[in-house]
Amino acid sequence: MITVDITLNDEGQVYEVIMDGHADYGSHGQDIVCAGASAVLFGSINAVMGLTNEKPDIDYDDDGGHFHYRSVNTNDEKAQLILQAMLVSLQTIEEEYNENIRLNYK
Repeated sequence: MITVDITLNDEGQVYEVIMDGHADYGSHGQDIVCAGASAVLFGSINAVMGLTNEKPDIDYDDDGGHFHYRSVNTNDEKAQLILQAMLVSLQTIEEEYNENIRLNYK
């Protein structure tokens, strides 16, 4: 199962996102849950880095299975909008594939 731990600050802004695990919905290279979640996460983080002034702290495993995003400027409204849109997309995947992906808010 993919777990996505989302940490919000006191103002409800996304501060940290950690995605761990594998969906195990399909075989490697054929797993639509993994592909969907990865596309949403990487596309959103790339948009944050390319379209805003936010320069997040990022850590990941080269072989997949772990991605850690930590915001350094939660006051960037454009970055927060992109991150909130990312969460909506991940929630949509979770609603359909709740045995393969779980979002946890902290």
